[in-house]
Amino acid sequence: MSTPTPTAPAPSPALVAASPFLKTALTSLKTAVNTTLTGDPLQIPLRAGPAFTIFLSQLALLEPSLAASEVNVVNTTIGSQIDGLIAKLP
Repeated sequence: MSTPTPTAPAPSPALVAASPFLKTALTSLKTAVNTTLTGDPLQIPLRAGPAFTIFLSQLALLEPSLAASEVNVVNTTIGSQIDGLIAKLP
């Protein structure tokens, strides 16, 4: 008797479209945390503000690419749903 191999569900198209944004954002967050926590612990408060300001600025620069990729997913999804409705009409 063989055991079925479990398969992972396919990721949503929206998650796939957002993946590059999320990877870059998480890498930038890691850099901000490392910048803040590296060195003299007494200077953490001095490094935290600038490091996270840079992080937030990087996120703001990434937002247009995220919006563009998500709009394409929404257009495709809505288009296929409308096509499905049209196909059901007599």
